[in-house]
Amino acid sequence: MGWGRAMLLERIDQFGSIAAAARSMKLGYRNAWLWIEATNRLAPAPLVEKTIGGMGGGHAKLTEEGRKAVNHYKKLRAQFEQFLKQA
Repeated sequence: MGWGRAMLLERIDQFGSIAAAARSMKLGYRNAWLWIEATNRLAPAPLVEKTIGGMGGGHAKLTEEGRKAVNHYKKLRAQFEQFLKQA
């Protein structure tokens, strides 16, 4: 997990849509979708749940595991930044 994927997960949580999250980051939908697929495959449990589009369009939401992953990433990043300040 890196900064880009963590931000994508946060934006999916915010917008409820992979497409909207990708647009907000100026990221192509296909790239965002591939990032989510890879992240879900590598994680012990899915981080994003998707529903296929229809009349109202598709939706995506962050799972509890996804929220934990984002929070864990933020904590690690903050610790790393603190370490760099001390060096």
